[in-house]
Amino acid sequence: MRSLRFAVPILVLVSLGACAYPRRSPSLSSVAEAEAANVSAPSGVTRLQFVSAEIPPRQRGDLPWDDEGTEADAMVRVYRGDTLLFESEPVVDSIRPQFDVVTENLYLPATEDIRIELWDDDPGVAEPIGTWRGRGLPRTALPGADSRINLEGGAQLLFRVQPAEVLRGTGIETYEMRGDHFHVVSMIERSPAGRAGLREGDDIVAIGGQSIDELGADAAAGALSMASSRRSSLTFRRGGNEQTVELDGGYTWRAR
Repeated sequence: MRSLRFAVPILVLVSLGACAYPRRSPSLSSVAEAEAANVSAPSGVTRLQFVSAEIPPRQRGDLPWDDEGTEADAMVRVYRGDTLLFESEPVVDSIRPQFDVVTENLYLPATEDIRIELWDDDPGVAEPIGTWRGRGLPRTALPGADSRINLEGGAQLLFRVQPAEVLRGTGIETYEMRGDHFHVVSMIERSPAGRAGLREGDDIVAIGGQSIDELGADAAAGALSMASSRRSSLTFRRGGNEQTVELDGGYTWRAR
């Protein structure tokens, strides 16, 4: 699985026509396990731990799983609607694969169609083994408990619901330093900045009541990283209009 890594600020140059703007990423830090255990994630945000599967000895039509007669190379996929959210590495040559893999945070609300699929990852072409479909997760999927689902096709899959990973940070992932303002390139919806109403494309012109010009680029970058923990105000411009919002000191949840 292509997992995300959080943390160190990044500085790169982004070319826009004849201009080059430094691009930065404020830090996001993981919350300690003891603290995270007492935090409730937003509805629908969770992680899944896939444990194992039981697969019929042969495909439908009594065909072997592989041309060489070996067993399935099983991998798990999770979809929300038609969007692929997660794909595991295959477990080779087994009809009782042990996965023991945990996804990153996924957004799996009870209001949307969710598919959990098991695939045989044959060289050159992957073939479906079985599928579970539902609105949200199965009713048996309770935090910390094993949940076994029957897949169309006769296979079974065992997984557990795990707490979502909790982060601290403003929630602005990337911004460009454009002289007297910071242009928001990407951000996390479930975050202090997101809850305050900031969106991608906004221009931050002041932090804690001080303009970007007054603070200077480096001090302003540091102030933006600390804005949530300090509960600073952010003044931003959108469509020619300026507004000022207060950030809460709450948590951030990144979720696919």
